[in-house]
Amino acid sequence: MLIQALCSYADQLAERAGGQKIPDGWSEQKISFEVLLTPEGKIGGILDIRNAVETPQKKGKTKITYSPRTCLLPLRTQVTGICSNTIEHRPLYLFGLNLDQGELKPCDKTNKAKKSHDAFVVHNREFFQDLDSEICHAFYAFLQNWNPESETENPHLKKCGALYKNNYFCFGLQSDPNVRLENDPAFREKYDRIFREKQTAEKAAQKESDTSAQCAVLGEVLPVARIHDKIKLPGGNSTGCVMVGMKESAFWSYGKTQSYNSNISEKAMKKYTSALNYLAGDRRHHKIMDEMCLVYFAMKPDDAGECDLFSFLLGDPTARNEAELDDIFRQAVFGRAPDLSALHADADATFYVAGLSPNSSRICQKFLYRDKYGAFIANLVQHQKDLACNPARMRQVSFDDIRKQLVSPVATNPKVPSPLMASILYAAFHGSAYPTDLLATVIRRVKTDSDNENNHFIKLNDVRTGIIKACLNRKARLAHQEEEITMSLNKENQNPAYLCGRLFAVYEMIQQSAADGNLNRTIKDAYFSSACGIPRRILPQLDKLSKNHLRKIGAGNKGREVYFEKLIGEIMDKLDGGFPATLSLEEQGCFIVGYQQQITDFYQKKAESKSAE
Repeated sequence: MLIQALCSYADQLAERAGGQKIPDGWSEQKISFEVLLTPEGKIGGILDIRNAVETPQKKGKTKITYSPRTCLLPLRTQVTGICSNTIEHRPLYLFGLNLDQGELKPCDKTNKAKKSHDAFVVHNREFFQDLDSEICHAFYAFLQNWNPESETENPHLKKCGALYKNNYFCFGLQSDPNVRLENDPAFREKYDRIFREKQTAEKAAQKESDTSAQCAVLGEVLPVARIHDKIKLPGGNSTGCVMVGMKESAFWSYGKTQSYNSNISEKAMKKYTSALNYLAGDRRHHKIMDEMCLVYFAMKPDDAGECDLFSFLLGDPTARNEAELDDIFRQAVFGRAPDLSALHADADATFYVAGLSPNSSRICQKFLYRDKYGAFIANLVQHQKDLACNPARMRQVSFDDIRKQLVSPVATNPKVPSPLMASILYAAFHGSAYPTDLLATVIRRVKTDSDNENNHFIKLNDVRTGIIKACLNRKARLAHQEEEITMSLNKENQNPAYLCGRLFAVYEMIQQSAADGNLNRTIKDAYFSSACGIPRRILPQLDKLSKNHLRKIGAGNKGREVYFEKLIGEIMDKLDGGFPATLSLEEQGCFIVGYQQQITDFYQKKAESKSAE
């Protein structure tokens, strides 16, 4: 289904380009710098050709971001290992220099820089030696004369700074800014001719081997792809990974070797790989989540409006200007979907979200969701509303925020298992119940993590409280029951676990008031985890302890003592059946939310009284 959707999206991209198809043998490449050559083949300058984008911010300010320019270059090779392209664009191949701690060096442990540059020179020198044009002569001279060992202090390369390493280069003439090597007629004529000859030979070989079959994607009888092009997915192998591949003989069947088993034609293979490479290379079409890459697109020629809004709701604040984001989030918290037409998005467009996990050579598809765009947005709006838990500090809770709260702050591998993350995304996108593992993980983190000076409020904060609230309320709502947890403290809530949590917060506040904040260890540090699971054993002890603290408070502030005694009485009256012996997982969640909302209410009242003074 994903490959078929990607093939359709490739057609949409072609429609966006005015129906102009990328010529065979060529591919789009992100280029950041243009090397300006002199007639002698020396570097006369390096021009930054990235596109500058201004994004409006608050108070009339603008934020400038830079993105590489898309250029049409000869098709990249798909061979693993060192193998140069005709007209290279990778700096290691072009210049034979590594950037190491800010210095350009020709040597490394594996000698890869030298091997890469030598491969580039041999391949391109043979290609360009008989071409007769000014730019081709300059490029050939560059190939002949460039010596990496003597260019470690080249001022033009050093000016690129850290951008040298992960950006790509093209070539032009210093004397004429309109001349580019890949656009030179002499070069194009030779390159296209050689590529056509190679294609003809490959088609003849395919015909002899009788590899034509009905394409599983397009439905036409076409030559089947033997090897699928690589996809450069963020987080995967730098040389690219394959989505479809059967290299080992154990995966062959029916006498068919390699990817002939897949019955995906060359035509479909080129479509889906080019579309996926485009999505993986465009910031607005993907997001990294630990070991998983989320790729998304709308089935229309221009899906910028849909993907920008979706990126924001995933937690990318750069997708739109801040004023728009504030308005969108405010609407989401109160359950109102944003006006999609005003945001240049189509609610009826078919929208796809795929979770892909790359390793050293392959891409694993974790999930694929497909729905109307409006349904996705409505579910994400509900997701934000469910997570909101503190009216005084309203902010979006991104999936990155959720991930951070599911791991210990001292973990050596702070990553969430991809099955759990995939289940969380499924619930958010489809409006279904959150996985039980999510609630269990958050409660475990609350009970085992600790507050300290280096990780303040890591034990329990608004995000963790919001996750628990979302899990409990959504489960109740889907079961057609009344939602118990409100956004702020609910004094009418009769749930025993919620009341126990509130009572624990009162005992903690009494202890802090009696000690005037001079405590090395609070009852939260000592008893919170136990009280959350077995309140009948812990809360009576804390009740006795609180009486001593109340007498101390009363000695200095009788009104404060009366306030706490009255609050304890109100909660105890609702707990007419006594303290529960044990609490289930959901009840422990209610306990935690009750505790946090009561503590938050205390501090808000304290802040209000100070501001009134």
